[in-house]
Amino acid sequence: MSFSSDLKEELCRVINNDEFCMMAELTGFLITNCNIVKENNEFTLRMSTENSTAIRRVYTYFKKIYNVTPISNIEKEKTFKDSLFQLRIVDKDALEEIFKNSYINIDVRLQIVIDKKDEIKSKECCIRSFLRGVFVGAGSITNPNNRYHLEIVANSVENANFINELITEAGLSSKVIKRKKDYVIYLKGAEDISEFLTIIGSNKSKLTFEETRVIKDMRNRVNRINNFENANFDKTIDAGLEQIADIEIIKGNRKFSKLPEGLKQLAKLRLSYKEATLEELGNMLEPKLSRAGVSHRFKKIREIANELRNK
Repeated sequence: MSFSSDLKEELCRVINNDEFCMMAELTGFLITNCNIVKENNEFTLRMSTENSTAIRRVYTYFKKIYNVTPISNIEKEKTFKDSLFQLRIVDKDALEEIFKNSYINIDVRLQIVIDKKDEIKSKECCIRSFLRGVFVGAGSITNPNNRYHLEIVANSVENANFINELITEAGLSSKVIKRKKDYVIYLKGAEDISEFLTIIGSNKSKLTFEETRVIKDMRNRVNRINNFENANFDKTIDAGLEQIADIEIIKGNRKFSKLPEGLKQLAKLRLSYKEATLEELGNMLEPKLSRAGVSHRFKKIREIANELRNK
């Protein structure tokens, strides 16, 4: 199973006994994973998912909250790989009961939209439940070993904006974009995704996410250090080669013996230790010299070499 599937399985096992929280979670699922279709001149509420646990949870909520028993293919389809598990509600009286006593409504496009936003926002537990239902209905999260990306797909801009509003009010940085006919709410920051997992009730998947994140951060830090050290080593080699070229110019013009003793001593060390750093060369001198002092002497050698080059 994917990381996203594991997370949804975990969320569908979160204990939720409060009827208002159940209704909020069911609302989140319905606005992201449910359609109103016309079958035999009758309107039908239909939902489908690859997650049988999610369908069972929704099935249970309809029975507990509304005493409605949806038509289900859970048992028939559960043995098939990659099957879509479905629920349908076709009874007209049942549909009227659901829409009359819920947080949803139907717009002119026959899309399910949120109707009672204040009721969902009235309690923090209902907000958490609603966002849990939204993610189970149409959310996905990339395996953190690859990258950090969480998104939720909504079928209307109204639903997308309300979902995004709840997420941003929790202090997270989420954005909404249009993708073909849908609207996508997404999070990319590792800290924001981790906090969102906490909000919707994940413990196991959040722990896995955090462990992966720590390992990735450590690897990235080691790579940055190695890259930095390699870059510095390359700079040391390049600088050393330039210094050796200056010294060879001076020797070629028979001026080496006329160098001040301090410059001559440093030049001999550089020719013997081509990969040594300025600090290492300074420690070899008698008396020892600081890195800045060594750099200053090499500048003097460079000036002498440039004068000879320009003759």
